[in-house]
Amino acid sequence: MVTAKETTIGSWIIYQGQPHQIKRKENVAYGTHSHSKTKLFLQALSGGGTKDAVFSHHEKMEDVDIVRKTGQIIAKLADKVQLMDPVTYETFDAGISKELFEEVKEGDYVVFVDFNGLRVLGKK
Repeated sequence: MVTAKETTIGSWIIYQGQPHQIKRKENVAYGTHSHSKTKLFLQALSGGGTKDAVFSHHEKMEDVDIVRKTGQIIAKLADKVQLMDPVTYETFDAGISKELFEEVKEGDYVVFVDFNGLRVLGKK
């Protein structure tokens, strides 16, 4: 567990039950006599845009270690790719952004992250 004030840019936390990466961090104050708060700009592991959330400096949140692995693209499907882990030879489907989908081809080695069975390709 880590407090909002102790978080760092690039680290991962659990927000609304999903892993999110901290892209930007600001200290903000609301009103004339209110306490300052920490505003985090988050991006979900599963993709999508950046969203912001405001926390008390001492609010605790769960921090997560996200494991990055290398895999080989076996097949390109409609909105995902099929990967093979070169160490265990396990094959599985992984999510991919539209931009990255157009860049990669079958046979390429790519980096992906795995969190509780949710696998998503990262940027090269």
